[in-house]
Parts: sequence; structure tokens; C-alpha cells
Amino acid sequence: MTQSDPLTTPTSPDRVFYAPGILLAADDFQTEQLYHRSRLARVLAYLHGSGTAAGLWVYREALPNPDTAQDGPPAEADRLVVEPGLAVDRLGRLVEVPRLACLRLNRWFRSQPQDDLFLNASVNGVIADVFIRFVTCDRGKTPAFAAGPFDALDAVQPSRLRDGYELSLRVRQEDTPPLPVSPWQIDATPADPPPAEEPPTSEAEPTQSELREQQARAIADSDRRLQALRHNALFDAWNEGTDQRDQAGLRPLPEHLPGQDPTDLFLARLTIPAISSDGIISRDFSRDVEIDNYSRRFVYPTSALAEWT
Repeated sequence: MTQSDPLTTPTSPDRVFYAPGILLAADDFQTEQLYHRSRLARVLAYLHGSGTAAGLWVYREALPNPDTAQDGPPAEADRLVVEPGLAVDRLGRLVEVPRLACLRLNRWFRSQPQDDLFLNASVNGVIADVFIRFVTCDRGKTPAFAAGPFDALDAVQPSRLRDGYELSLRVRQEDTPPLPVSPWQIDATPADPPPAEEPPTSEAEPTQSELREQQARAIADSDRRLQALRHNALFDAWNEGTDQRDQAGLRPLPEHLPGQDPTDLFLARLTIPAISSDGIISRDFSRDVEIDNYSRRFVYPTSALAEWT
């Protein structure tokens, strides 16, 4: 069973104040824990962003000892493997895979409803994306008072909550499925020269972000212009962070499907060769599955940046 995470909703930086004689309840300890978790998550999200920090390479291999009823013949049975690693999600939570994680690819493909599969003509195959997300799992049930409108003498609650993960493989039905976009991509081209005749001015006042953009692109020196644009990205990072949310929570990114958890992290894109016969889409085993591991977002250690720059 998984628990909802209070970090998915906006939290206030309130700490518990202790003094002699104050009565403490369970919510006081939960607030104390939430304060430290939320502060750490916030600094990770703003200083490092979201993405893969280490490992989590995705590859395909033959499936040993397949169940032919579900996995198909041994020559067709295969699996996706995600290597151990660590990532930071959009809320700043650590998503860790401590050991190899596997997903039976042919079993997954055979279980998909035909209406959900989409044969992409540009690649002659089915495109599917691998995602990972943070989940909280109950551990160690212990007796507790019944919660809510219940009356029970044998009620239990988890004594521990473990930070876990969940992998998912999702079929893309777009002709050109979008990939993750880095928020730090910068176009350093200079501003266009002013026209001979001034265009009519708009009634809307330019925003501070637009004014910063104009000032930076007006700089003649290319190095100084690039530096100013990089600093503008930092000035705008706060707005980018708050604009990610609406009343329903985090807004989905371009790589997310409708209804998908917006904290899901993109890991890899699969192109699974397939053919259509009499309206039935099936795998084409004469060609290899292509896996793109490099289109994901990464978070870089400072030591790596110091060495690479």
C-alpha cells in the first residue's frame, strides 16, 4: 500500500516550537518531519533541478526462463532492464533504484489492448516511453487507534514509510511525441536591428522578463550577451518554478501524457519494430528495439561541471 506524500501540495516553512509544558501530538512530529523534508527537497529542486543524477541506464536483453504462455516463445521473450541509480524528481525528492529493475517487454506488448497501440509510420514501429516516479510504501504494521469514522479494536498503522519507486512504460500515440526540454537552453543570437519605421506600439506594457530579454540581446559583445542571457534564466527561474503549478498541482511537462502523474521522470524512449496485419499490430522481431537514453534530463554534480567546463 502506498501513502500520499504531503510534499505534493504546497507547504509552508513552519517549524514546531518546543517549550516546557507543551503537549505534543502525532501531528507535531509529522510537521517537524515535513519541515526538514520540504526544505531539503526545495533546495535540491532549485539548485539541481530534476533528472537523472547517477545510473538508471535502460537496456534490453533476452529473458531467461520465460513463461511461454505469457512471454511468448523463447526466441521472442525479452525484458527491459533499468540499472541501479538515483534521480531527483520535480519536487526535489530522491528517487533511488537500489538494484536492477526489470520489465518483461514482450509480455507487456502482448497485454496491451489493440486500441492503445499506435503503429508510427515514420519509424515502422510502436513508440513507448519509460518513466519512473517516487512512491511511499507502508512498512511494519503496528497497533494504533482507529482513524476516521471507524470503531475497531484491531486497527493498525504503518510504523515506517519507505521511499520507493515505480517504473512505467507508456505507449505514445502522437506522430511526433515530444521529448523533455531543458529549461536552461539559451539562444544567444543578437536582437534584430530596429526597423526603418517604428511599428505601432502595443497597449500592453512589456513584462520585466521581456525587458531583461531586450536588454541582454542588445549587448554587442557575444560573450557578455551570453552571460547576461544565462543570468536572465536565473532571474526567471523563480517564475518558472511557481508557474509550474496550478490549482490541481504540478502542471504536466511536454513529455507527459494526459492524466499522467506530473512528477514522473522520463528515462528513455523505445522504438519497438511492429507490423500491422488485418488490423492487428504485432512485433517485428526481424529488427532490433531502439532505446534512446540520452533525451532525458540530467542533474550534474558540481565536480563534473568543474571538470567539463
